Amino acid sequence: MNKVSAVVTCFNSEKTIEKCIQSLSWADEIVVLDSFSEDNTIEIVKQQEKVVLKQQSFKGFSQQKQDAIDLSSHDWVMLLDADECLLPKSIKRIKRWKKTAAKADAYNLPRIEWVFWHWAHPWVKRNEFIRLFDKRKSHMSQDLVHESIIVDGRVKKMYAPFKHYGETSIKVKLDKINRYSALAAQQKYDRGKRCSPVRLFLYPIFYFFRQYLIKRQIFNGVAGVINATLNSYYAYLKYAKLYELQQKKD
Repeated sequence: MNKVSAVVTCFNSEKTIEKCIQSLSWADEIVVLDSFSEDNTIEIVKQQEKVVLKQQSFKGFSQQKQDAIDLSSHDWVMLLDADECLLPKSIKRIKRWKKTAAKADAYNLPRIEWVFWHWAHPWVKRNEFIRLFDKRKSHMSQDLVHESIIVDGRVKKMYAPFKHYGETSIKVKLDKINRYSALAAQQKYDRGKRCSPVRLFLYPIFYFFRQYLIKRQIFNGVAGVINATLNSYYAYLKYAKLYELQQKKD
């Protein structure tokens, strides 16, 4: 039997935190690390069973998640964001896995995206993320944005999809694009990467077609066109901000 600690970081997540925690009720422990939410998140969390609630000031996406992982009691960890939740069929799959000997040190799970006003079409290519892992062989990357789990061992795929309510409107996505592009540009600059004018102009065009055709956003209809366009805008803004950093600092 593999005992699992479910770990969640949150801030002002009153709309999704209950659904998230309830999808983790199968876990042997649920750890929630809150960044001093100002809405009803804490009240909702306190109403859930077997939750270990801790609070600390936000230290950045990666460090906050690593601190939450370090608070867990068991070697195996299921990591979700507060705006994510496991599907019922995924819960059944993980429960079966718990009763067997682990054949890997971490598992990639596919994520189903909410695209403004509907769920992504099943034919859209799904991104996969390591969310179930042995913390003795894993740690968070030090990325400022798009942080991930780094595993010193074997990684396998597990078909246990989870839903992501991250971008519930165009406004929400635009706000995220502005924040994340600044962090991504700073990260690239700090790592010695630079942007040429040619890349600044051409990469967003390539990125749009990559999103729309290769990632198959075309099957999301109008929402797919908007999403692919905004994703290419994110790519443009990221490199525009990197180019601006170069002009100011190089």
